[in-house]
This record gives sequence, structure tokens and C-alpha cells, in this order.
Amino acid sequence: MNEDCEIDEFLKASADTLHIGKNEQEKSWLISLYDKLCITRGHISYKHHHFLSGLQRLVHSGYLDYSLVSVRELVDSPENFIGDQSVTGPLGTGRGLHRSILSGKFSFSFPTENDEISFIHLQDETGTVHCKVTESFRRKLIHSQDSWCFLSSWRLISKGLGTIFIEVTKFFQEEDVHKKREIQVLSTADVALLLENKDKVKPGCVNVIGKTSCVSEVIKIKEDFFLCIELEDRVAIIVKDRKYLYWHDLLTPQTEYVFLGLLPTTMYKGTPQEKKVLVPWKNSEVLIPTMEKIELIPLSRWLNVNRKAQQMTLMDPREQMSFSCRQELCSYKGEITNTDLENFGIYQLDKTVWLVLSCVPYVHYPRDLNLGTHIAVYNSHMAVSKQVPKICFISCTSSCVRVTRFSDLSTQTKSIKLSVFVRQKLLRYAVSKGMAVQFARFLISLYTKFNNSLCSQFDWMLGRFVSSGMELPKRNYMEEFLSSPHSCFLHKTKLEDVFLPGVILCSDITFASEVIYRLGYNLVQSLKNTERLNTELYWMYHTESNTQDVSKVLIGYIKFSADNGKILLIDDTGCHKCLILKGQDKNPFEVASLNGCLVAVRYYTVACEKFQLCRYPNLDSYGQEKYVSNFREELYLTMSLSDVEILMSKNRTLTNSECDRVLCCVIRKESLQMEGMNTGQPRLRFTAFGYFLDDSWTDEEIHNFTQDAFKFWNKTYELDVETEMGTACAGQHKFPLTASTVLLFQGQSVQWYEAIQPGHIYWFISSEKLIPISTKSTLRFMKKVEKQAGGKACVPVGEDMWVTERRLNYRCQHQACCVCMESHPVTDIGDIIKERFTTRIVSLEGRIKSRRHLVGENKQLHMKTSTNCCSNLCVSTLDNQKISLVVSSLDSGEEMVVYLILNNISYPLGLLPGHVIRFHNLERKVSRHGSVYCQYVVISTVQILDTVTQHLDSEVKIKETKDVESLWENVSLHRLCEVQRSSGLIKLQSVCHIHRITKLAFKSSCINCSSVIYNGECENTLCNPGHGTKFFASASFTIDDGTSFSNVKCYSKAVQKLLQLTDTEWSSLEEAVKNQGDIFLTSNRKCENSVEVFLQLLREGDHLQQPKRLLLQLDKHQQSKETVLNIDSIPTSDFFVKTVDTGSGKVETRCLPILQLICLDIRAFDITSYVMHNFTESSK
Repeated sequence: MNEDCEIDEFLKASADTLHIGKNEQEKSWLISLYDKLCITRGHISYKHHHFLSGLQRLVHSGYLDYSLVSVRELVDSPENFIGDQSVTGPLGTGRGLHRSILSGKFSFSFPTENDEISFIHLQDETGTVHCKVTESFRRKLIHSQDSWCFLSSWRLISKGLGTIFIEVTKFFQEEDVHKKREIQVLSTADVALLLENKDKVKPGCVNVIGKTSCVSEVIKIKEDFFLCIELEDRVAIIVKDRKYLYWHDLLTPQTEYVFLGLLPTTMYKGTPQEKKVLVPWKNSEVLIPTMEKIELIPLSRWLNVNRKAQQMTLMDPREQMSFSCRQELCSYKGEITNTDLENFGIYQLDKTVWLVLSCVPYVHYPRDLNLGTHIAVYNSHMAVSKQVPKICFISCTSSCVRVTRFSDLSTQTKSIKLSVFVRQKLLRYAVSKGMAVQFARFLISLYTKFNNSLCSQFDWMLGRFVSSGMELPKRNYMEEFLSSPHSCFLHKTKLEDVFLPGVILCSDITFASEVIYRLGYNLVQSLKNTERLNTELYWMYHTESNTQDVSKVLIGYIKFSADNGKILLIDDTGCHKCLILKGQDKNPFEVASLNGCLVAVRYYTVACEKFQLCRYPNLDSYGQEKYVSNFREELYLTMSLSDVEILMSKNRTLTNSECDRVLCCVIRKESLQMEGMNTGQPRLRFTAFGYFLDDSWTDEEIHNFTQDAFKFWNKTYELDVETEMGTACAGQHKFPLTASTVLLFQGQSVQWYEAIQPGHIYWFISSEKLIPISTKSTLRFMKKVEKQAGGKACVPVGEDMWVTERRLNYRCQHQACCVCMESHPVTDIGDIIKERFTTRIVSLEGRIKSRRHLVGENKQLHMKTSTNCCSNLCVSTLDNQKISLVVSSLDSGEEMVVYLILNNISYPLGLLPGHVIRFHNLERKVSRHGSVYCQYVVISTVQILDTVTQHLDSEVKIKETKDVESLWENVSLHRLCEVQRSSGLIKLQSVCHIHRITKLAFKSSCINCSSVIYNGECENTLCNPGHGTKFFASASFTIDDGTSFSNVKCYSKAVQKLLQLTDTEWSSLEEAVKNQGDIFLTSNRKCENSVEVFLQLLREGDHLQQPKRLLLQLDKHQQSKETVLNIDSIPTSDFFVKTVDTGSGKVETRCLPILQLICLDIRAFDITSYVMHNFTESSK
């Protein structure tokens, strides 16, 4: 009966308050509501139904289809409450959308040893569930403590292992009927004054009202948890008691609160870091000013009420401290648009701004920072840069993040495991703001380059590239927060070392169009008239070196492209062609092993080449596209193999499907050629020939066979390639050297063109058997190559073939062994240009001195394929254009012209002046004028060895000794004939008579491009001015010491001593050469200007033809091969005849072969020391 009476009273109260319950349906709903309230709240009385006023806010005007749910029902059956549970409108708009509401009280938990996370809870009589609220409801939580609330809008989130969360987006509490308390509080300014004089006043607990400046996250120091709060006037509250850590979930920066029962105390007492703060004490509270009757009283009244000494003089701390210390901190609100780097504490906001939480010492990272979540970030350091990230907010111990709106895209509650690098570096050591930006830039750039494919490796890459030699101080979280003015570790603004390098995107490497335009403009304007305006191809190049900037690194995947036969460096932003040099150092890997690998390159050069055919009517029309008939651009990267670091290898193991695995020694390789250009379906192919080896051979056997093969084919090429020398020489070798194999690469296998080099041993792995085919059916274009190889078998390589190089551990004793040096045998240019040289196919090394473009012989040639097709395949330069390279020998300084016609041959990258180049299998030719040149043919290949711009001098490269005196002391005096007797005599002193100076050469060249300086300017119009000049001088003269006759060359300062010029005279000569250009004088050359007349008179002067003491060195490169060194065993007939004019007649005598020497230094002849030396030697 009592229960029935209570229900009747409830219905009556509901009718009076809610104006419902007039029909049976509404009564039934009210009775069910009452029954559920009895379950969630226990026994209730209608006299205390304050919830009815709150329930009225739900109902408004009409009945809604919603039901009250207990926490137990929610926890036991979460699958019944999927989606938003929101009450959206009255009857008629909400019917048919069943919604559930929750009723309960909010409570707070604090961290424990087993659970270090504090939570907001909603509890009723049936159970408890975790809650998360948005920023706008934090103040309402303070009002709602110990009060029953209705959750009218919420969303359930289920996490693994049965954990349940609800996101509360709307709630209200029942009518508050408790009587407001009267509370007296102090302002923050008075509390700051009180804290400064704490030791004098001993105030006890205080109440303070003020606006929060900063609210930190809950941090853990050793075994204790801390919450740091800063109010206006730099009043700090340090919360250590765990039962008050829930204040973190209630407080928001820049909001006014009332704090009750705070006790002043001193931290770090007696140390320079001493700081007076407030701490929560017994029964401390945090309130909203409107919750109670708050009375703000002055400090004097508070002292009087608390019976403190009023006569005491209090020191105002505001006279000694700055209150603008937080002005450099800023706040930002935005939507999370990217969370892929959340394990590193990095989020993207509004698709443009990046938030870095990596330096915030969270106990646990926020679990609700999902994609689409709206957040507010308070008190962060903003960094603005032209690079990515352009706008970045970096949080510190004074920062906090608050959710303003939960995500509609993701309902997942994540447990984020912070990266090892962040935990071991950023949370332990103090880095500056610039270092934090470098950290963010490094990760964001990697993410931009590779998206999510490499996120799992970012932590390892951070540890790999972080500066290891940088000593960083350890962090003190409390000191960072309490610093006055604010000077946390991020506040450092001084320049720091590179903490992490910047990662360069492929899209950031662009064509230097403005530089190329300026070069082309200068090239056109340098023409003296318009006759040559449209007669030649305009070729412009520009290089930018990254060899000095260690603050950046280029990371990407290496891919061997079958589309153009080049090596590509790719990432998600783009790709670039690469020219990978062998380098001077011994590398732990070869080019073939780079395919598919993730690599890092710190030192590289960006090269831009532009080809352009024009029809300009006048000099002022340059740059107008309508006058450009054809053009193409090449942008590529040049790097040394020794500067490439493999970060991740692409391991490929042999599977059962890969049935063929052969070991091959490659002897020759032809150019990468293009077929099908006339049909409109161009494709690339190339051939190589070598030998299939037995994989059971030892390294020594492979080495010896490869060495024999090189000797065999070098001997073959010394004769006419059209003759059948293969069978004639076959019997002279142990191995069947004539049984070579021609390998045909086409389709996808073309990608290995740059990786396969002559003289190397490779494993060829394929799923198909390598079966020879007949040349008559499909390979007519290789008949010449096969004829030169001596073999009749051609093996097409499978498109799925994989190539790895086998490196030999065996090394022979020969220093010039091409197999051990991993290089193809080459011939010096000085030998190639000699008349007696008869070899038709030659290989050479040298430095590109200059480059020109000439019109080809076939003037009717026109490409039938599109320009885009040719450009993508990197074929030719432009239609019917011939490249003319002047190549200078690295040793002898001799020069030779190499012509390249590349109408159907892939354009080789790196043919720039100053580069060291190696040509294989050039065809040696003699012009009708008698000059020797070489032609690049189909079997020719080119390899760039070095791209470092060096001085292009026609001198022998002699390493200058730092201490010349030591050479004079260590080298003994000899006669010239002793050089013919002792093969070990390389350097010597000799007293000789200088007969005559046969040649003088002077040149002033540009340091950058090595072009001649004329009228004080570089003749190369493509060269940037201001690079400086290098003065070069050389001379040739003859000497005789009575025992032998020699030709001598000298360079640089030795020429000055030979001509007996002072330093002033030498400098004047250098300036004259800059204006004159290069000067070359011989005995029969006519002088054309006053400088040449002066030098000619100086050359013929009798004062120079005197005995001198010379420091000499044998010139092995110029020494004749027929010279016999052992003169004691040769017959008289081998001495050449020389005619000497005695004045009264001519006498014939026999002389030793003429020596070729280099003079390192010249000194005056001291007759006394010379006589004493001869006397000492004769006495021995």
C-alpha cells in the first residue's frame, strides 16, 4: 500500500510539474520511469523529487520516446547502445528514434600503483562507468559534484578487454537546493605578496580567487604524481596529493576559479631554485565563483581577521619580477586532421598546422585525440618557418590539451605506445625549440615521402640520424614550470647544432629555370652579330652541389627503371634520375645491390641540362617560346657510391620457381639503344657478352680466368675487328676463351643497364632457363657484336631476372691488375694519338675539358616519334645533333676529341666539363688532316668517374711537396746515364747544361669550368662569373750533363726559376696573360704581340743557357716503350747516331736513348760543392 501511495503521489507531482500523465500511455511510461529511478537511486520520496524539474527540461512540451538506463545495463549489454544516444526534440519529431538517458552522480578517481590514470566516473546504485567530457562541460562538473544529473546526449565507446567509456556531450543536474556558503577570499596579487613574506607572516591556509594562466598535465617524477597550476601574478599551486589530482579534469586555462584551503610552502628551500608555492591541504576545494557567496577582501583585513602582525613591512614581489613572461606562449583551436604520427606525439590540425606533444611528460597520452576531434591547445610555443612544418605548435610542461568536440569519424579509444626515441631523448633531455622543430620536420618529411609504409621504421631512423655528439642537459619538469619568467628548455633561442637533419623531398628538387634562363640569355647576348644566332644547338647546364650542407639528407628508394634504363631515386612526392659514381674508396656494396633499397644520401649534386633549337629573329627575342622549335630538359642527381648508405635492403632469396641461377663474367657491354622509333613503338635494349662460369670455381680460378679473358680480347681489339682472330688465339689459352656468350637485355631486364659493368662477376637469377637462340631469325643487328666476340650464341635474358654481384676475396700481386682494381683496362690518350698506334677499338680515361654541339652528317634525319616519347626514354640530345668533347688525359695532359652521335642511343648523363670520364670501346679514327679522334659507336659505353670540378690544365698532375727542402736533402746527386742503368732511380739531382728552351706555354683558366680567360673574363658564357682564375705555365727544354741527353718539362714555379723572373715580374706576366689569352711559343712561331716578343727574347737569351742544378723526376708516361734501361748489356747498334757540329766540321757519334724527365725545382750551380761531391765519390 505504501508503494502504491508513493506512485500515486509521483504521478500527481509529475502532472503538476511535467504536465503529463493524463492518459494511460503516459501513466505507464511514468510508472516505468519511477521503477527505474528506484533501481538507480534506491528508495525515493516524491517530496524530494528535484529531478522532476530537470526532467521537465527533457520533456519540454510533449512526450518523447526515451527510456532511463542504469549503469549496470550499460556495462552488461553495451551492444544495445551503439551510436549516439541523444534526445533531440519533442513528440512528433523524435518518435521512432528510441533514445536512452543516464542518471547518476559524477565522481573522480585518482592514480594508484596499479592504475596510473585518473578518471571521471558516472555512478548510480547499480555500478560505475568511465566518462569523458568536452571542454565546455568542465565547469559544470564542479557544480555537479555530489548532485544527481541527467545525461541527455552521450555516446558509448567499447575498447578491448571489456573496458567501457562514454563520451558525454550534454548533461544537466537537478535543481540545486543547498544553501550557499559565505567565503572570504584573497586576490592573486595579495597572495603573491603573502607568499613572498611567508616566513614573516606564517599565514596558514588561504583562500584565493583568480584566473588560471597555465594548467599542466599530470606528470610523474620518480614515484610521485604532480599537477602544476599557475594563477595570475605568478601564483603557483603544486598538487601532489593524489586525491586532488582530479582537478586536472576540472580546470581550464584562462578561467576564473576559487581555491579553498591552500597552504603556503617552500620548494627547494635553501637552494638557488627556491620557490614559494601553494599546495592543497585538508578539505581543499575548487569552486566556481557563482557557486557560493564569494567576498573578496583586502590583505590588511585578512591579516586582521587572522590576527597577524599588521605593523610588519611586507616586500612586494611585483617590484622584482616580470609579469609578461607568458606572453610568448599562445593557444590554438582546431580539428585533428591527421593522427598517423601520434606515436611520436605529432598531430595535424586543420590540414595546415602541426601540433607537437612529444615534449610533454604525460603519465599516459590522451586517449581521445582521434581523427576529427576538435581540441584546444593552451600555452604552446609557436614556430613559423618557410619549410615544412610552416606553422608548428610545440607544447611544454605549461601546455595542456582540451577536447572541445568529440570526433564523429572515430569512436575508438586508443592506448598509444610512445616511441622509444621520444621516451629516451625528448622526455629525458632538454632540447631547444629549434631542435624540437627539427624533430617534427624530420618525421613530417618522412611521412610525406613514404606515407604509412615506413611508419614502423621511423623510430629506428630517428636513432640513426640524431646527432650523437651533442651533450644535452637533463630535464627538470618542476623547474621548467616554475621558472620566472617562463624559460623552459624550448625557450632557448640561440643557434644550436644540427639535432636531426632535414629530409629533402623529391618534389623539392626542381629545375633551376631562372638560372638556366640567365645562362641562355648571356649566351645569346655574347654573340657579336646575328649570323650565328640560329646555327647551333643551345646547350645550357647548371649544377648545385650539396657537399657542404650536412644539415640535410636525401632519403628514398632506389629503383632501376626499365622505362629509360636509368637509376631512379623515388618517394611518394616524385622521382629523379641518378648518376651513381663508383667513388675512390672501397665500398661494402655495389650498384647492383641498390635496387629496391631504401638509401640515405648526404652529399650529392643536382645537375640541370637544357637543349634548345631556336629560330630567333634578333638578339632581343630570346626567351619567347614561339621562336623555340624544339627543346628538352634533363634534371638528375649525381652522387658517389661511397656517400650512399643503405638503410633497408631488399633481400631476395632464391625460390623453387627461380630455376635458373648462373654465374657470369661480363667482358663487354654495348650502348643502351632504342628500337622501333619509325613504328611509333619505341623500346630499349642492349647486349653484353661474357662467359658463363662454373659456380664451383674458387675465387682464384675466377680471377685468373677473367684476367685471361681481358688479355685475350685486348689482343683481339689491337687488330682489325673485322678479322677472325677468335679462333687464331684460342689455342693459346687454357680456357675456351672463344666460347663467349652474347646476352640480350630487353623489356624489363633493361633496368640492369647501369648496374652491369665490364670486368665484374654477377649472379643472374631468373624463373626461366637461359636458352640460346639463333641470330638469323631475330638478332641480325648483333651479327657484328657476335663476330667480335667470337661466339655464335645469343641468350635472351628473362624479364624477371634479378642480378647480384659476386665479389672476389682473392687479390693477386700485380698492382695494375684490372680484375683486382675492378676497372676495365684503358690506354693513355698520349699513346692513342701517336702515329704508330694501330689499335682500332680503344678505351680511355680523361677529364672533359670542353663540350660543343655540331650538326650531324645526316641533315635529312628527323625523329618520327614524339618529343615526349624520346624525352621519357632519354634518347638523343635533339634531332641530328653531334656532341664534341675535348678530353684531356689525367696523366700526360694530351688532348683528344671524342664525337658522340646519339640519334638512337640513350643520352649518357654527366657529360659536363670538368667531369672525369671513362670510355669503353671507342673507335679510333684519323681525319683527312691527319688528326686523331675517337667516335662513339654502338658497342661503346661511357662511365663517369668523378664530378668534382678540378682545374683543367694541360700539365702532368704532380703532387706538390709541402717541404721542397726535404726533397733536396733526401735525393742524391747522379749523372743522367745512371738512369739508363738503374730501373729503381726515379728522382735525382743532376748538374746539367741547359741547351735551349724549346717551348713555352702560358694560360689563365677559370677555376669553375677551366675555360680560357680572355680580356679578364671567362670565354664560357654559361659559366657564372666570380669563380676566380688559375694561372698555368709550362716549359720544355733540353739538357746535357756529358753522359746523356734529355728532354725536360717543368711547370708553375719551376718555369719562373727557369726564366729567372722575380715575383713582381711573374705577377705582371700573369696579368698580361689574362688579357692576352693563352700563349704558346716555339722556336719557329712568329710573335703577334709585345708579350710574345718579350717571352721570345727571354727564351733565346744566353743568360739562361747555363749550367744549373736540377731536381729531376723520371716521366714514365712519356718515356718511350722501346728504351732499354740496361745499357751495359745492349749492343752498340742500339745506340742512335747523333751529328755534332764542332765548328770546323761535323762529327757523328752514338748516344744513349733520349730520356724524358720532369723538373721539380731549379737551383743555381755551386761549382765548389759539385767538385767536392765528385772528389768524395771518386775516393770511394
